[in-house]
Amino acid sequence: MIKLKLFFIITLLAMFIFACGESDTGESNTNEDGIVTSRIINNDIVHTIADFEAAGLKKPKSIQADAVDKKTGDPITPNAKEIHVGFFKSTMGPKDIELRIYSSHQEALDFGVNPAEKTINAAVEAGGAVKGAGTFAKSSYGAYIVSGNAIMLCQVQIEVCDELAEGLK
Repeated sequence: MIKLKLFFIITLLAMFIFACGESDTGESNTNEDGIVTSRIINNDIVHTIADFEAAGLKKPKSIQADAVDKKTGDPITPNAKEIHVGFFKSTMGPKDIELRIYSSHQEALDFGVNPAEKTINAAVEAGGAVKGAGTFAKSSYGAYIVSGNAIMLCQVQIEVCDELAEGLK
């Protein structure tokens, strides 16, 4: 009986250890409304812009990777090696994607996640010349995925980046 209990405990422990290990299925975060706003996938992959173009990113335009905040002087995307803006024809229609490429997956996590969080949480005022008159808050990028050494900012919702990420595999 004791051997059976010990076997059962060891089996459960092993299942727990394997379940908590890193995987490519993705670690996701949700907002207060239960909407997925971020995901981490493909930990061991190093991407180039060509990988994303092959996956369906259209007309990527390179933008300044070392831009600084005009108010604080702090880097907007610290340690980013490249930044590209393009669009992807998702099942929800064409959507904008901003791609931030870092040297490694760890650099993307260490230096890219906080700026990505700031980007998706920043409300951009649009419309109306006078604040409050015909204006509304919208966030162009509603979610992001860290895939290997890259961060994909997705217009509106994470499913857009999910579809692009499918082409990376």
